[in-house]
Amino acid sequence: MAQSPLPRPEIEAFPTREALYDAAASTIVEALTTAVAEHGVAGFAATGGSTPAPVYDRLATLTAPWDKVMVTLTDERWVPPTDPSSNERLVRRHLLKGRAASAGFSPLYFEGVSHEEAALKAQAGVASAAPFGAVLLGMGPDGHFASLFPGSPVLARGLDPASDRLVLAVPPGDPAPDIPRISLTFQALTQSALIVLLITGQAKRALLDGEVDPALPIAAVLNQDRAKVRILWAE
Repeated sequence: MAQSPLPRPEIEAFPTREALYDAAASTIVEALTTAVAEHGVAGFAATGGSTPAPVYDRLATLTAPWDKVMVTLTDERWVPPTDPSSNERLVRRHLLKGRAASAGFSPLYFEGVSHEEAALKAQAGVASAAPFGAVLLGMGPDGHFASLFPGSPVLARGLDPASDRLVLAVPPGDPAPDIPRISLTFQALTQSALIVLLITGQAKRALLDGEVDPALPIAAVLNQDRAKVRILWAE
């Protein structure tokens, strides 16, 4: 029997960023708690950048079956976790503490191997976390998500819904990304009960209002029928 298409997600607007962060944290905890109740374990794919840090701070204070949760990343810069720009560093500092300290963590960066070898090595950990109870995604002003950028030579592979790859090595490009990255694929990220798309500012809202340009990578997430998507926004 064919699966019914999921309704196109509406933008859920919040009056302040504090309210946005509160809503995102409670939504994620609810999804993870439900996933653990149904499957015994749950995966959570966490995004990087400055916007989600307050969400992670809130998550770390909330009650959830954290010892049954495996956290991984939607993408990572090709830098060690000691680097200030490392997403692993961000998640360890803001999420894997307090009540959430008992959660597991599956990295995307590995020391002493090549960029491509790290992407291959990360596959097993991502596979062990999937299907995810929740995925938290951001979006760039160019419509990218994770590290799947417009114009990237690996974009088509990253968006392939039938790909056998969960993780890809993303080369630097012009104009982005500025350094090599590791990214989960569309195939991996849509193996989730829920995708929370967290956005701020009028420019990003305008990108998602009405019909979204199908050439933008984020259109693939909004137009798929595998995972429920909620778009949470504040100015």
